[in-house]
Amino acid sequence: MSVSPFALILLSAIKVIWVTGFQESFDMPEAYPSIVVFDKIYYISKVKFVSYTEASKWCSENGGGYPAEIDTAEELAVIEQYAYSTNLRRIFIAGTDAKKDGIFLSQRTGVFIHIFNWVNGEPNNNGRVEDCLELNGSREGRVNDTPCNRASISHNVLCELDLRMLK
Repeated sequence: MSVSPFALILLSAIKVIWVTGFQESFDMPEAYPSIVVFDKIYYISKVKFVSYTEASKWCSENGGGYPAEIDTAEELAVIEQYAYSTNLRRIFIAGTDAKKDGIFLSQRTGVFIHIFNWVNGEPNNNGRVEDCLELNGSREGRVNDTPCNRASISHNVLCELDLRMLK
C-alpha cells in the first residue's frame, strides 16, 4: 500500500500542530521554557531541591515527566546546550551509582547509563557521597556526580516526557 505525498504532508502537519499545541499548553511558570527534540519534551524546574527523590516527584507532578535519562550522545549534546542556556549551576538528571561506584543506572528503569561528557576530574565521588548525576549549566552543561540528598546543596531538575508514550 502506498501513501500519497499529500497524505504524508498532512500527517506531518498534524504532528507538528499536535506537538506545538502540546508544548504551548505545557509551558508553566515554575519551569524554564521547554524544548521538544527526539519526540521528547524537556523542561527544567525553576524550583530547587536538596533531594533527588523530591526533584523526581516534582517532574511527575508538573508535566508528568521524570528526570531526564541520557540514551544517546545526540540527546546529551542537546540537553547540555539546553542546560547551558539557563546558566544554572546544578541540575539533577537521572543516574545513580549507589549500588556500585562508577556504574550508573537510571533510578526509574534500572537501565545502565553509559553516555557522559564529564566535567574535568569527574566523577570523583567526593566524600564518598556523590551517588547521583547533575548537569552543570555554567560549565557547558557537562556531567558531574553529586550527592542525592544534602541540605547544603540545591539543584534544579531537568525533566523529560516521551511524547511517544502519549500517543
